[in-house]
This record gives sequence, structure tokens and C-alpha cells, in this order.
Amino acid sequence: MTLQQYLTTGVLLIIGSLSYGQVSDSNKLDEIDIPPLFEGCDDLLISEEQRQACSVPKIQAFVNHNIIYPDSAKVKNIEGVVVVRFSVTEEGGITSLELIRDIGGGCGEEAMRVVRMMPKFRPARRNGQPIATKMTLPIRFKKLDEARADNKNLYQIHWGNVYENAITKDELAALMKRYLLVRDYYGNTYDIKYFTLKVITPNKELLEETTGNILSKGMHKILKKVRPYHQLHLMATINTNYKDILVERTFYIEK
Repeated sequence: MTLQQYLTTGVLLIIGSLSYGQVSDSNKLDEIDIPPLFEGCDDLLISEEQRQACSVPKIQAFVNHNIIYPDSAKVKNIEGVVVVRFSVTEEGGITSLELIRDIGGGCGEEAMRVVRMMPKFRPARRNGQPIATKMTLPIRFKKLDEARADNKNLYQIHWGNVYENAITKDELAALMKRYLLVRDYYGNTYDIKYFTLKVITPNKELLEETTGNILSKGMHKILKKVRPYHQLHLMATINTNYKDILVERTFYIEK
């Protein structure tokens, strides 16, 4: 089974086909009924088709959040596609990593590092039973043109280990204990000078401001009032190349 997708990240481009196959005794990749599902996609309240469609964007978001363009690759202007193959066991663990294609400059090692960090999958299934599966993941390392890229592509606000912009109230409660940071597409981090939190509800907007990357007591107070379908708009000001840059991100609270 092959799932064709184009996945865009800030620093890198994952592009091509994410392919799956059952590991048989002959090491041949046989077809499977249901591919492995990434963490957070095994929601019983949505259809099987929706669960499968959920997995690839979450893999994209995870890679985007964790991968760093190696310095040696940047200096040598190395770009291209790295291909990693790995197994997902019957229990959902990741094993047997292989670097199928490397482009040098530490890109292969970085891709392998991030794949090792992935959480457990829901294992693939055939005839209703969990089975071991091999997955092949191509990752394109491509430098962005800073002169043409906007702040949305160049910089991103990171808050804990949330990879997507839709979160639950329970996830928000955990995030309130975490600090924020801004990272560029090469993995460099920046101190936050000013931080603004705006909570958008159907009836009003609540606004709190602070300095640094730690939530203030006032922010904790209004975040405790957040309900499903509210929005959180984050605005962080950083300074680079002697100028202030505003970086923004919006979270949506799921039911």
C-alpha cells in the first residue's frame, strides 16, 4: 500500500511516497489492510479512513518540530533527499532502522535521529490482527531563500511537544507548565523579548502580555477559563540582525 503525499515543513521538504508493507518470512513486503497509525490518530470517534488520513500530517508535524538542518550541510550547501526505512513491530515500536539513501553533511544521521524519537504507532493490521510492518520515509533537505521567505516560514513558535495547532483542554493544561521558544528553519533558537497571549472566545477577547518565554500568572488565570472551540493566539517578538521580528501562532481548542 502506498500513500502519496506532499508534506511541507519549515526547514525541510518531505516529498514523495510514504510506503508500507507487511514483513513476511521471505522478507517480501506483502500488502496490508490498514497501515500503522501515528500517535494521536487512533480515535474511535472518527472513521477508519479519517484515522489513516490523520497519520501523515502528524508525521510531518513531528519531523518539522524536531529536525535540525546540520551545520555541515548548510556550509557545503548540501540539498537532496534522504530515505529512511524502519520497521513498526506488532506492538507499535520502531526497530531496524536503515539509511537507504544519504546525501552527506550529516543529513542522513539527522533523519535517523528524528525517526528514533518517534512515539509508538498503532501497529498495522491484516485480517483484523496486528502485524509487523516496514515503512519507507523520504525526507528532502532544502535550504529556504531568506530573501523570499516570510516570517511564517522562517520562524515558528514552539510550545512543549505540541506538533499541530489543534489541542485538547488536557493538552493545554500540560502546556501551561512549559516554556515557549522561537526556532528558525535551521534549528537555531531565539530569546523572546515580549510575549502576548490572546484568548479569543465567541463573546470577547482576553489579552495578557509579558516579557521572556515563561507564562505569567495572568496568562495562567485566563488559560484556565479556556473552553472547547476557543482560540489561543500567540505573538512572540524576537530580535535578530538588530531588528525586532514578530512571530505568531494560533491554537484551536478541540472538544
